[in-house]
Amino acid sequence: MKALKYLVPALVLALSAAGCILVSGQFVVSFDLDNVSGITESVVTRQDIDLNTDSDYKDHKGDLKSIVDIAVLGKITNNSATPIGVEVYMTPTSTNLATEALVKSTAIKLWGPFKLAAGPGTSTTVDWNESAKLFTKAGKAALLTEVMGDGQFTLYAVGDAGIYDISVENGVLALTLDFGK
Repeated sequence: MKALKYLVPALVLALSAAGCILVSGQFVVSFDLDNVSGITESVVTRQDIDLNTDSDYKDHKGDLKSIVDIAVLGKITNNSATPIGVEVYMTPTSTNLATEALVKSTAIKLWGPFKLAAGPGTSTTVDWNESAKLFTKAGKAALLTEVMGDGQFTLYAVGDAGIYDISVENGVLALTLDFGK
């Protein structure tokens, strides 16, 4: 039994000397999104994202393993009299797609639709649990590729059909990332 008492510390010391210290953990990257309003089928709202502006992301970028959880958060208001679904699309580079049709045919659907009741003025705050359910499989895969890659991409917010008018306040893209050495 005495031998085991000294074996564990000896192994830890040996691994330390060999540079084999295992470090792992999780951190959250929160990227504030611009407040937007007056979105219609002819005006596309976009936001360039650069995760490299977050110090935790920069510090652990080379050691990232996976996305544990993701969410698009914020207060969304329907300013029109008809119900609408809000969708978020992503392109893997900085883009400036001019129309909703171009966004839907070119970009990857990341999230949605988040359904809003008829307005005007009907607001809903999207929480983490609701948002996490709205991510598409393809969107998660594309986002993981970008997070593990250069960390730069563009997000677009559009309605799921017809003419719409929504406002988004206090929007955040939040990513819980897993890292390890």
